[in-house]
Order: sequence, then structure tokens, then C-alpha cells
Amino acid sequence: MGYMPPGVSASSAIPKAETTDGLTSEQLVEDDAPDAFFFRALEQTGIRLNEPQIEAVRAVEGQVLINAGAGSGKTTVLTCRTAYLMLVKRVPPRNIVLVTFTRQAARQMKERLLSIPGVTQAMVGQIITGTFHSLARTIYFHRLANPPRIMSEKQKEFMIEQITKEMATGEQYEPETLLSLLAYLKNNLFVVGDTWVTEEVEGLKDDARRVLKRYEEHKRENNLIDYEDLITGCIETLRAHPDYLAALRRRMAYVMVDEYQDTNIAQYEMIRLLSAEASLCVVGDPDQAIYGWRGADPSIILRFPDEHPGCTRITLDINYRSPAGVVGLGNEVIRHNRKRFKKELKVLPGEAGLPKYFMARSAEKEAEEVLSLIERLVSSGEYTYNDIAVLYRTHSTARTLYEKLLLSGIPFTTHRDDPTFYELSTIRPVLDFLRLSLDPYNEEALEGILPCLYISKARYMKEIQIVSIQRGVSYLEALVHLDALPSFQRRRLAEQVGWLRSIARLSPLQAVREIRNEAGGGYDKFLGSEQDGAVTYHKEMLRDDLFELEEAVKAFATVPEFLAYVDTILAQKETRRKTQQISQGVTLQTIHSAKGLEYPVVILIGAIDGVLPHSIAVDPEEKPDYWLHKKSEEKQDEALEEERRLAYVAITRAMRELYISSPQYFRGKPVPVSPFLLKAFQSVPQVLSPRKS
Repeated sequence: MGYMPPGVSASSAIPKAETTDGLTSEQLVEDDAPDAFFFRALEQTGIRLNEPQIEAVRAVEGQVLINAGAGSGKTTVLTCRTAYLMLVKRVPPRNIVLVTFTRQAARQMKERLLSIPGVTQAMVGQIITGTFHSLARTIYFHRLANPPRIMSEKQKEFMIEQITKEMATGEQYEPETLLSLLAYLKNNLFVVGDTWVTEEVEGLKDDARRVLKRYEEHKRENNLIDYEDLITGCIETLRAHPDYLAALRRRMAYVMVDEYQDTNIAQYEMIRLLSAEASLCVVGDPDQAIYGWRGADPSIILRFPDEHPGCTRITLDINYRSPAGVVGLGNEVIRHNRKRFKKELKVLPGEAGLPKYFMARSAEKEAEEVLSLIERLVSSGEYTYNDIAVLYRTHSTARTLYEKLLLSGIPFTTHRDDPTFYELSTIRPVLDFLRLSLDPYNEEALEGILPCLYISKARYMKEIQIVSIQRGVSYLEALVHLDALPSFQRRRLAEQVGWLRSIARLSPLQAVREIRNEAGGGYDKFLGSEQDGAVTYHKEMLRDDLFELEEAVKAFATVPEFLAYVDTILAQKETRRKTQQISQGVTLQTIHSAKGLEYPVVILIGAIDGVLPHSIAVDPEEKPDYWLHKKSEEKQDEALEEERRLAYVAITRAMRELYISSPQYFRGKPVPVSPFLLKAFQSVPQVLSPRKS
């Protein structure tokens, strides 16, 4: 373990952020300033703003862009700015709008506001505070006598399944894939209500278009909407009712939008309509724009100065979260992105806190080293398990570590109690095929594979049970006796039943590959991961999961041995759920879910080419759905820049210590260290820093 990634020249300088003075409002705001009372009151509560933060709080009129670096006190600035409007500028709270991305962020803003002297519960209650979707829902539903019901994910998937069967499309589509595509179309305003402008979207097949249009019709007929319809419905309402829009504009005199780098085209249009006559302040960091896969478009924040000539631009560039070594590495990683507002984060004087790097031979060995590192950190007495977070690019990357932690007894928690790898919707059907190959009477496993064989569970499961009893055959064999099925499908099922019996004799790896290629015409084909046309982010993650499953089964000689191990993992998870306190222990989470959070110790695993950056960013022709309408070269540039931003977000979560792991082999193949790390060291200006071999 050392202070340089493997493969970096020993003569390279170690990245380290510059330090800056710690001047605050105590020195910067004179007592005779008209607003001095406000800053003195803040100081009494422990809030001492630096110079750019003070500028951001005071800049309340006109259009304002706050470029807020990681750990620079963005939430504090937004909270103080809101209080400043009310207490110094005497703006009625009902004329202030504060838009956040999560309900948790909205709650946090309200709580912090109440801690500022002079701000009352009544004042906070009048501020329009909420997420994009909660604000859109209020505006959209306000004029409706019978507001529609919002569908759950399961309802949406079931409806797509039914429509696909009714329409008998030539292609078979995974509901999640189609819904992901539809969300992309709505987030980019290709679909708004009855209007479809999808001709310019390459790779959208006619079959998929027909299914999605029928889905939208069915929703309208039954007064149903999905989550994305809240924003598009709000936009439709504002465009259709100019008097209503004018009234809203009169009320919304001061609009602030948090995390503006994560907005999509639809959210941008909604804010544009509402804030046309307001003083608009947007806060964000293009360097932390990591949600392109769900439609976010960082070019929106980058265009703000062009769309608002003469706007006030403020950069919050002092990081209060991390030490100089961590911030310096982040600076050097993100420096290579072209589409950004240039900034160099600084830190206050303190310890260097240089990141440490290690290279295990494989993901298996990496997991063992991480466990050993966690135990050393806790044994030192400096940290508890709760202080440590392990971050990774994808869930499949962390499979080995998750299982070793589960079996080790070390307490840990996952984001929203994520399912184990073997409980993923992608993986469960493969395991069900394996279970059925051993036990053709396994009813639960049969239910799990019926969709892959294009047989309706709701319609045929009862009949399968009856046929099994009447004919004295297994549930699996009963499939070929379902008279309601077309003869060609029964012939195909007879072949499948014979094939399924045979895979129990194969090695687990051979069996999984057989299922991927043969089950119901090929499990990969059923999932849509091998279809031509639009390659969605969802489909890429499915394929990633299946390759990781192949890696998982290599350790076992027989199918029964592998399934016994899976059952052990699932049983251990259930035991942990019953005995361990929620939110206690080491945190395991993807980089995406860690955004906005911070931990004393961060361990980043899988810092290798093909994982970070992910393989989806390497081939310009294999880009996710959010780049469908862009040219190959543009796709690759944007994909790589987003991956680099992910690395930056991971690095800047660390408050005291950062460890980065790059295994030599991944899924049996040698892999280089992440190019993001290597390039970071190539561009470092010469700064004298200690080195450790």
C-alpha cells in the first residue's frame, strides 16, 4: 500500500490541493454594514461564511449561477440565502421557491432554516419548498377535478407485459427496458401528452413505439399516470393556461434550484416557464453531474451564462470536507474533462491526508484485503464500523466483497437494504432454471421461469398444477400438455424440458452459459441485452450482472454445490436482517447513491479500466439510451466525461482517509489501473509531498 497508484512513475508528484486563508464573515463583514446584524447572528450559531459564500448570500436580485464545488458548503449557502431574503430584504416567504432533488434535501433545508435566529416556523411554512416532482404535482393537479393516480413500478411493468402479449409484437421486450426508454423520451420532451416527436431518435423500433403508444393510451383511458408524467403534465398545464401561469409567476418572485447540474430537459422547461419574471438562482456543480443514465443533462447548467447574459457568477471553491491530498487528487482527475466550469478547489491548512492505493491479484483477493483493512482501522481505535464506506461503480463489482462481509460477521449496511446479487431480478430466473433442472417439482422456480418461456403465470400456473396431478408428471413436464398453447410452442417446450433436465449434469459455468444461450430461445435475448437497436443503460447493467454470475459460479464444481452456497448467502442475509440494527456498520453503496454524502473513511474498489470507466463508455456504438440521438464521437466523449465525474464524486466523499483498490485481474482477465488515476498523476504540477513506498 502506498501513495501512488500501481503503474505511476516514482518521480511523479503527488496531487495536493493549495491551501487558503480562513477569513470569514467575522473579518469580512464590517459591523457598520447594513446587513451586519444578519451575519453576526449567523456567527452566534457557528455559521461563519467565507468571501464567495457571503457574495452568494447577498446576490439576491437578477439571475445568479453558483458553481459549488464538492464540500464547499452549498446547503449552508442556500439556507442562509433564503433567510437573507426574508430577514434582510424583507421578501415575503410565500414569494420564495426552493426546489431540491430529494425530499430529504427539502426537509434538511427546512430544519436548517429554523436554526437561524429570526426565522420562524410560520415563515418556513409559507416558503414553496419541495422536489421538482412535488412542485409539478401541485401545479398539475390544482386544475383537475379528478386527478389521476400515479402507478407503481410493478403496475407499469405488468401493463407493458399485457400490452406486449396482446399486440403479439415480433420482438420480445423486457418491461424495464421499455419503461427506461419511455422515461428517456419524456425527460427529453420527445413525448408530451399525445404529442410524440420521436422520429429523430435513432434505434427506436416500430414495435417498441407501438407498445409504448398503446401503454400511454391505456393510461389515459384509466386516468393513470407514471412518475415522469408529473413534469410533462405540469408543462402542458402551464402552456395551455396562460392566466394560471401568470398568477404563478407573480407569486414566485425568487426561485432557487439546487443540484441544477442534474436537471433534465423537461425539468429545465418547467423552471424556465415558472421563472421567466423571477430572480432565478441556480446552484450546482457540473463536475458532479452523474445522472445522465436517467436523463440529466449537464449542458443545461453550462448554458446558463449564455442564456442569461450578464448573470452573476460565483464559485464556491473552498472544500471544508476533505484533506489536501484527497481534494488534490479530485482536482487532477476532473481537470481532464472539457465540458465544465474550470475551478481549482482549495482547502484550509491542515493534515495532507494523502490517498493510499493497493493492488490485489483478483476481486477475491481485493475483498479479503478490504476486510483486513476494515478490521485494522477499527482496531486502531480511531474509527468505528459506521465511519467507513466502501464505494463501487456497479453492484456486480461488489458481489464478492458483500458475500465475504456477510460470512465474516462484520456489521454492514447497504443503500436502502439492497438485495443480494442472487436476488436481483436479472439473476433469479437463471437460478430458477438451475433449481428446476435438479427438482422439476419446484413450484416457486417454475413460476420464476414462465415469463422467460413466454407463458403467463396468472393464466397457466393453476392449469400446470392440475395437469401435473391428472397425468402424474412433474410441473416441468406438465408444460408440454398445456392444450391452450399453440402446437408450435408446445413442440418447442418439449425440446426445452429435455434440454433443462440435461443441464444439471453440466458444470455450473457451462449450465449458466447454456441458459443464457438456449432458455426459451436464449435468456439474454429475452432480457433484450442482445437485441439490435437501442442499447439502454438498463440493458448494459443486465449484461454486466450476467457476466458476474459466470464469474461467481466458477468457484463450484457442481450445480447443487453452487445452489447450496447461494442458499447459505440468502440465509445469512436473513439472519443479519433480524439481528443487526439497521444503518449500523460499514456502508456498502454505489458511487451514484453516495453522492451528497460523506464518510471519515472511504474505500473505493474496482478502480480499473472497464469498471471505472465502465465498459459502456468505451465503445461509442454501445451507448445507453440517453445518447440515442447523438453521434458516435459525441456519445463517447460524454460517456467518458460522466465516468470521470463518477470517479471525482467517489474521491470527494472522504473526510479523512481515502483508500483506492485496483485488482490486477477482473473476471479472469488482466486489467490496467483506471486511466483516470494514471492521467491524474501525469498532469500534476510539481508539489513537494512525502512519498511512501
